[in-house]
Amino acid sequence: MKKILIIAALSLPLINANANFFLPEISRDGKTLNTSVLAVSGEARNFAGATYDLSMFKQDDDSSIEYDISTPGAFGAFSAKGFSAQLETKFSQTEIDDQNSSAHIASLLTGYRVNKMMTLGLGYTQDEFDAGVDAQKLEAGGTLTFDGVLFGGSVAYREVDDKTLEGGYFILTAGMGQREKNDVVEAGVQLMTEGSDDLTRGKRFSVFSNMTKLVGSVEIDGSFKFGFGNYYKDDGGTTDGNNFTSLEFDIDGEFLVLNNFYITPGLSYASSNAPGVSEDTSLVKLGSDFGYRNAKLDATLAVDYIFISEKNEVDYDGLGFGLNIAYLF
Repeated sequence: MKKILIIAALSLPLINANANFFLPEISRDGKTLNTSVLAVSGEARNFAGATYDLSMFKQDDDSSIEYDISTPGAFGAFSAKGFSAQLETKFSQTEIDDQNSSAHIASLLTGYRVNKMMTLGLGYTQDEFDAGVDAQKLEAGGTLTFDGVLFGGSVAYREVDDKTLEGGYFILTAGMGQREKNDVVEAGVQLMTEGSDDLTRGKRFSVFSNMTKLVGSVEIDGSFKFGFGNYYKDDGGTTDGNNFTSLEFDIDGEFLVLNNFYITPGLSYASSNAPGVSEDTSLVKLGSDFGYRNAKLDATLAVDYIFISEKNEVDYDGLGFGLNIAYLF
């Protein structure tokens, strides 16, 4: 069951990948989702969309074992009179021979523009796994803008409940960003506190940055995040240490073809390094999106090659396909 959860969490193609944290999205597709209530509070978009992702993996040492992960979902955004909201929901079904696992992820992020300088936001996210793991996150924050530079901060509390443990931890985020006509750049820091009660998660710190640049008919998007800290809040005398590190980066370029069609090749990488025989995991995703866009409709078809590696255990590779369609009001 552990393998099912690891692969399901890491391998989703996620065409509508989340991006900015502090500043609203300026992607030309009009449907790229923001990451936090801070970005949502500063935007005014109206759209509704649907997604369907399918990933198929095989173990390198046993090609007869196949992992299939299907994920339908819906998403959208609404704004009116200074109020804005973003909604996303996904249902993931993982099949490994005669084993099955499912997960449901849903989030609602809301914001209010108090005036030209200040915004406030509030959000709620819920994850449910049929393996008996449930998690909820409540987030609140705000932004202030001075001389064209935005400063933002948020506090979130994530509570986890499964069959063997229950507890939670705080996520404190602060940073800044600047938006010009065709450019967005932002950077921030994040602190995750130790888990409370039975939750063994240790204290962790991370730095991150996101950017979008529009040059003529080309759009370039990139993100970077590095984290480090303690894997456990108390190592309990383990012989293989208590250090945790993680690294994530993503870059892609959108190229417009024949006015309404575009192609977006990209590369994504994510890894985590932690104590234990099989706790080191890395993921590489290489692929491209093929899209059609007009004034009201944006449709994207994604094709990805995905490779997953676990320390001292088998590796997985396979293909991911995704369809993402949104109507812009």
